[in-house]
Amino acid sequence: MSDLTLFLNWKHYIFSIAYRITGSYVDAEDIVQESYLRWLSADKELIQNHKSYLGSIAARLAFDLLKKASRKKETYIGPYLPEPIPEKVETMDDEKINFAFLVILETLSPTERAVFILRELFDFEYESISTIVGKSVDNCRQIFSRARSAIQSRKKKFDPDPKLHSQLLFEFSLACYSKDTKSLTNLLREDVIAFSDGGGKVHAARIPVPGIRRVISLLVKTTQKATKSTEIFFGYANGSQAVIGYSKDGPSVVQIFTFQGKKIDTIYNLVNPDKLKGFRNKENLIKLGYLRKPRLWEWFLYRWNHLISFH
Repeated sequence: MSDLTLFLNWKHYIFSIAYRITGSYVDAEDIVQESYLRWLSADKELIQNHKSYLGSIAARLAFDLLKKASRKKETYIGPYLPEPIPEKVETMDDEKINFAFLVILETLSPTERAVFILRELFDFEYESISTIVGKSVDNCRQIFSRARSAIQSRKKKFDPDPKLHSQLLFEFSLACYSKDTKSLTNLLREDVIAFSDGGGKVHAARIPVPGIRRVISLLVKTTQKATKSTEIFFGYANGSQAVIGYSKDGPSVVQIFTFQGKKIDTIYNLVNPDKLKGFRNKENLIKLGYLRKPRLWEWFLYRWNHLISFH
């Protein structure tokens, strides 16, 4: 078996480690490339476990990038959100790539995040983790325990109802574009909060926007600006149904939502073009089923139901 074939067997595994540690699609892709270069120069006869060897390389590279990124985040303009990736619900590995879960991981220190991910999500031995993060085995155990407790205290159960959420997402999108504030009021929780990540590259709210009135005002205002230049698709990001917008220059927005009951409680608006590179190949994503245009009959059905509700 060739070196390339052996590497390709573990390519997704390498990307998974890199993406979860860094929260960056671009960095994860770079780590895959660097891991391959190191694999080519390695003496294969000395490698007893290919998966362990490549996983450790990816983890070290990702941890190094994460430490550098943590310094950049201190001067980042506005809320800092992970980079979304195209990923369907049925291909998602449990909660490990859920966007809301990645947002929680951002609250950990680089060492806490790396230790937690490698132990909890990829079952690395503490000895290996110790070498990667430069801490003693006992210290890694303590860090893991602390990180897991912190995550459990912030985490809510990710239990999506795909059919219900698909309906809510459609109604939300149409309500935004028709400036239907009454419908938006019915779709959003009173304590809804919206995060916008523009990174200073495009105009976006620089602080989280809390409360239903402020969020509706933000949605109507931003949608009005985007209507003439944005092509809207329904799709998947990090295992969740999402709204993805494209301009003539490529992806311009990815909206990801979390729900509580039958209402939206969090909206993540990613508009920093540097964080949307996972969605660049629109035509390929359409072929793979990660994107689809709203169907005409859906618009008519919504309008019909909307009219009935007033009688």
